[in-house]
Amino acid sequence: MKNIKTFTILILGMVVLSSCKKYLETDSPSIFTEEVIFGTVPDATKSVYSIYALFNQDAFTSRLSNTFIGNTDIEIGGVGSAPDNTRRDIWSLEATDANNDISTVWNNAYSAINRANLCVEGLENSKIAENPDIKQLLGEAKALRALWYYWLINYWGDIPFNLKPTRGGDNFYQPRVGRDTIMTTLINDLISIEPLMKPASQVPYGVERISREFVIGLIAKLALCRGGYWLYPDMTSKRKTDYKEYYKIARDYSRKLMTDFDRPLTARFQDIFDNQSKWRVVSNEDVLFEVAFAPGFGDVGWNIGRTVDGGTHPYGASSSYIGLSPALYYAYDTLDTRLESFAIFKYNSELVQVPLAGNGVSTGKWSRLLMPTPSGPASAKGTGINWPIMRYTDVLLMFAESDNELNEGPTGEGKAALRRVRARAFPKDAITVQTKVDNYINTVSVSKERFFDAIVDERAFEFAGECIRRYDLIRWNNYGKKIAEAKNILAQMGENTFNGAGTYANLPGTVYYRNTPDKKIVFYGGTFRKTSETPPLKDIPNKGDNPNGWISVNWLKTLYNNTLKRPGDYVLNSWRGYKDETGLTPVRYILPLHSSTISASRGTLKNDGYGYGN
Repeated sequence: MKNIKTFTILILGMVVLSSCKKYLETDSPSIFTEEVIFGTVPDATKSVYSIYALFNQDAFTSRLSNTFIGNTDIEIGGVGSAPDNTRRDIWSLEATDANNDISTVWNNAYSAINRANLCVEGLENSKIAENPDIKQLLGEAKALRALWYYWLINYWGDIPFNLKPTRGGDNFYQPRVGRDTIMTTLINDLISIEPLMKPASQVPYGVERISREFVIGLIAKLALCRGGYWLYPDMTSKRKTDYKEYYKIARDYSRKLMTDFDRPLTARFQDIFDNQSKWRVVSNEDVLFEVAFAPGFGDVGWNIGRTVDGGTHPYGASSSYIGLSPALYYAYDTLDTRLESFAIFKYNSELVQVPLAGNGVSTGKWSRLLMPTPSGPASAKGTGINWPIMRYTDVLLMFAESDNELNEGPTGEGKAALRRVRARAFPKDAITVQTKVDNYINTVSVSKERFFDAIVDERAFEFAGECIRRYDLIRWNNYGKKIAEAKNILAQMGENTFNGAGTYANLPGTVYYRNTPDKKIVFYGGTFRKTSETPPLKDIPNKGDNPNGWISVNWLKTLYNNTLKRPGDYVLNSWRGYKDETGLTPVRYILPLHSSTISASRGTLKNDGYGYGN
């Protein structure tokens, strides 16, 4: 459906509500009174759509949704040889208070929050406040507000917190508020409104709007964040002593969704994302909420997804700013169908599939080639492909995790939840189900620790490229550990495949490929084992020789610098801001406030702690 997408774009250019121009400052040129705006369901709906409209800003489309994340153990943005004050410094964990992406996201977030505050106040004071449609809209506004605060907390820690709209004469210069206070307040706020909301099947546009199912899942996600670890200004990472209370909320609400609003998983994993690329909205399967983008808006399939080189073809060009670790590629079981979503090739200007280097692989979950209406040879941004915020498998795994924590080990319910996610990923023949699903679940269920590690792995396999890994690593307090593991594995892969010895010597340092007549790629011997012999090569020894031969491409050898006898730049630079090779010290994932935000706060805010000067 495109109606909500188009309408949110229109709302973005209209003066429906007053909104922030700068941090917590607002002008109010609207000629409409609150009583008029929230006096009817259609007008109140337009007002709530104005909150959704801020997803269509670059602050979200090409930043917060995907390219704003710091590099993790699985998602890795390309970093240069030195800091350059761009998004790459956020990837390498080296951002400073002069990085403009920081202020862009911060300001847009508070604009969205203020719009949500205006809507909440107007809806609660409406003369038709008891109307079920108004209650649904109130839940949407509160959930959008909570979502933006959740993202802010995960990037800046303690932040200014306000549940009232700012107007002329208000005190705009507010201090930071503790994360525990903010998260507890938001959780309770959503718990109170959730029973009054409607399921996606009763909400116009389904999962392109916030439904009761999503709010239940969001309560669980916020509760795990509140019960998880946080980084403090003294660079220690710890969680509150009441953390189990919030794990219980996470378990209870994820169980509530599984019990009261269970839904089937999309049978073929890749179809979840193919549907988004095809502009199909499926509201009764995996996706609980996805951000709606109209054609001409949104960057999914431009800066994340299959790379397509520009040419005379009608699909336009795309790249993938965020890559995936080749170590993750080899962590998958070879029978895991989620490997189909791993991009090890791109499309060149003639739409021929050609391999990517080992240090350039990325997610293939989205592809502009599937858009029902190609956007033209000169097109790039604005694909109209929706972006997923939460899927049902996220809730299943949150249940398994919280249940495991509270019971000091997995229960039958927890194992069943993990099994459901894993079972979808493998072929359904009896032998595969027995060995790759049932036997696996039994093996990892021997202890609390082993089951937790299995959940950590399963979330990597399931959500790779969806850019939520950073939030998981933060609350688990294993960000540093996972970076150190990733660097060590990648360094070994590069050296072992180059020198032909070691743990990963059986993996291919070089791959060989050619194309079929229909432009598809075929690998000689595949990509999971080094071939025992070199196949006949095209243009060897002279150009034109052996025209049907194979083409060689450096694969895992790209992870090693043979000249300097050390790991390649990809390994050394991707997490350059984190220096601890042991992974024992916390990662400084907290970003500094932008210098303009500090200046505008008139002394209320500053960059103190976390190793930042002021």
